[in-house]
Amino acid sequence: MKLLLAKLLFSKDGRKLLWVILVPIFLLVLVVAMLFSEQSSQPPGSYTVGSKLSSAVLQYEGVVQAVLSQYGLEEHTALVLAIMMQESGGTTSLDIMQASESIGLAPNTITDPMYSIEVGVTHFNNVLEKMRKSDVDLDTAIQSYNYGLGYIDFIAKNGGAHSGELAQTFSWQEANKLGWTSYGDPAYVEHVKRYVGTMRDGQLIDVANASADFQVVYETMLQFEGYPYTFGGMNPTTSFDCSSLMMWAFREIGVNLPRTAQEQYNASKKITADELQPGDFIFFTGTYNAGRPVTHIGMYVGNGKMFDANGGGIGFSNVNDRYWQEHLYGYGRIVDFLGGEEG
Repeated sequence: MKLLLAKLLFSKDGRKLLWVILVPIFLLVLVVAMLFSEQSSQPPGSYTVGSKLSSAVLQYEGVVQAVLSQYGLEEHTALVLAIMMQESGGTTSLDIMQASESIGLAPNTITDPMYSIEVGVTHFNNVLEKMRKSDVDLDTAIQSYNYGLGYIDFIAKNGGAHSGELAQTFSWQEANKLGWTSYGDPAYVEHVKRYVGTMRDGQLIDVANASADFQVVYETMLQFEGYPYTFGGMNPTTSFDCSSLMMWAFREIGVNLPRTAQEQYNASKKITADELQPGDFIFFTGTYNAGRPVTHIGMYVGNGKMFDANGGGIGFSNVNDRYWQEHLYGYGRIVDFLGGEEG
């Protein structure tokens, strides 16, 4: 049998047969490898143009994309437009990206919006290059557009991930060093991100359509994304558990929530799944032995996602995942962000 197989493989017809078999297999493997490479290179969360950009900013979308393409960065068009929106306030500013200081000039020295975009995108490219070399996160790069490249060095020495607390610490340090009363905008990342839509798992979460109060709550929570879950934690220093995260964020708009998930459920107006809107609460049961029905809470942000603190850390969770569906308890509303405070 082996002898016959060898003769077949080394015969002219055998070689043809081998090519017929191997070429399709090779091509299939190549296609799968390319697809995997493309998928694995995609970031866990990417941005799309948000709905709160002004017409004064949107008119430059094509220009921004073209300039970014010179650096191979056109996928960051939405993010740069959001930076432009934050820097200009959505107006027809001449130095529309407030780029003068990045090349050592006094603020608003640049008086040509096109030149401002060129300089601003160059600065953006510089912070991304240093971000990659220093192995820090994208939020650090965003904050560095405002703070300068020194912030990347600071974050690289302090864990490699931006946080609101670290941004504030850096601001204090630089202000003291320079003898200024303040330095930069410690909340710059949150201020920029309110102008983008967020793509997660192929779905758009565009919180820019929500009310100003929701924006405050959402951005307050977002700055703690990636923090660990801490049972009993009550602040950024200790990190949070599920209910204390809600307490901390809602306190920013003057809403004082009770301490536990069960108490927050009791205080909320009960709603149905069909009534669920961003800012509402989703409650779960049996996630641990708490001696009470409600054991976990997350805030709904749209498109089947919630923001919560769970055993995997603080961040976004898919409400439709089997685990959450098996432990679903109900829905509640403390604030109707379309119509005012409930309860």
